[in-house]
Amino acid sequence: MQGTSPADEPNHELTVRVTDADVHAARDAWSRARSAEPEARRTAHLYESYRSIVHAQAQQIAEEFRATRAC
Repeated sequence: MQGTSPADEPNHELTVRVTDADVHAARDAWSRARSAEPEARRTAHLYESYRSIVHAQAQQIAEEFRATRAC
């Protein structure tokens, strides 16, 4: 953002929605890498990415549940 300082910008919170399709895509990418090169660094990285996405979706579901129970 050209010409604005951080103090001039409104405070926006970043929200990322994790879908089932995101989880499936990450799992499939890891699975393909595991089949091709089980010991490769890329395979390990894809597994960690998959774990992070699953964790993020679980947190998202929990937050949505808590929000609906608070009403």
